[in-house]
Amino acid sequence: MKLKSLALATAAAMIAVPAIAEDLVLSIGSRGYGPAVERNLARYAEANPDINIEWNKVSDVPGETRKLYVTGLTAKSPTPDVYALDVIWAGEFAQRGWLEPLNGLLSDETIATFNPSLLSASTVDGEVHALPLYADGIHFFYRTDLLEKYGLDVPQTWEEVLAASEVIADGEKNPQFYGFVSMWAKIEGLFMNWLAFVNGNGGGMFDADGNLAVNQPANIEATQFMVDLLNEHRAAPDSILNMKPDDARTLFQQGRAAFLMVQDFVYAPLSADDSPVADKFDFTRVPYFEGHADANSTTMGGWFLGINPNSENKETAAKFLEFFTAYDQQLAAAIDDNRAPTIPAVYENPDMAGAEVLAKFGSNYDFGVVRPSAETGSKYPKVSEIMQLEITNALHQQKTVEEALNDAQTQIEAVLAE
Repeated sequence: MKLKSLALATAAAMIAVPAIAEDLVLSIGSRGYGPAVERNLARYAEANPDINIEWNKVSDVPGETRKLYVTGLTAKSPTPDVYALDVIWAGEFAQRGWLEPLNGLLSDETIATFNPSLLSASTVDGEVHALPLYADGIHFFYRTDLLEKYGLDVPQTWEEVLAASEVIADGEKNPQFYGFVSMWAKIEGLFMNWLAFVNGNGGGMFDADGNLAVNQPANIEATQFMVDLLNEHRAAPDSILNMKPDDARTLFQQGRAAFLMVQDFVYAPLSADDSPVADKFDFTRVPYFEGHADANSTTMGGWFLGINPNSENKETAAKFLEFFTAYDQQLAAAIDDNRAPTIPAVYENPDMAGAEVLAKFGSNYDFGVVRPSAETGSKYPKVSEIMQLEITNALHQQKTVEEALNDAQTQIEAVLAE
């Protein structure tokens, strides 16, 4: 078998790639999954010498790749056969018929090995349409030295976070020091934050029957806590309302906050040799509210692999997809490339002992929740924008929490009815 590397920059080029019997085209960026892509392709080539895989190295900029896919899929191009997609695209692509359902191509046992929260992001009408390749998510970082200084345990609940923030801030006697920082600017990260808070209180976007429930009591209570954390308790700086992930990370890294809640990418700069907090921090799962210890409060993201429904080689594509996302490949990507596996059993492998930080991230994903893109499909961007705006209105106290969530409920109901 010959392995080809193919760089296609335009939708026209994507459509033009010929599909030959037993040939497959894989579209995935070169940075997102790193060296694991080439390694997996080489392993597959060795085991399947009669199948040719062409690697379409699409852009690692999600927006550019999405445009490329949409153009090709709308035109019913048969290539790529297998392609990588962001977690929040999966529901929309499935609803639009741009992903082949996997239940008839892969065994139930294979599908069941993956993290169920992540699988839910690509599950539409009871069918799974893509497999999660690697994960990321929000985690709760804390200053170990300050907890030790003030004789405090690592907080597990939001009530404990607030109490510890007040103790530490009072003790530090520094007006430029704060208890808690996060990404509360009007961005996608704010919606992820809100989902962590409300799910940690037993709430969520939908009720147990699948009905939209943005303004349910548990959500109102958790959102009010966010508002009070900032405006009443002053546990967070006013600037949190303009903070993106790296802004919050910078303030925490400067030693000006006790707690930080953002995505896992911050671990590397926080632990760098020149970081002021390199040996003074650790992380745990996202907190929950008292009485909800089993809540799925860790908002997750990640990338999936799916099959083009127009592919002329769906069965071969399914076998390739199963191989590429399998246990052994995920274990290697974790150990060699620091990519978080989406098969929970991988974290239990003894070889993961050398990837202690990644394994700890993985334990947090046992409490994972994903954004409601599967339920909202192509309307997810509008839903997210509404939620960002109304959460911002509540945090800025331009509306009461109840008003903001009632308005969000009404607007999203209208969007979903369109």
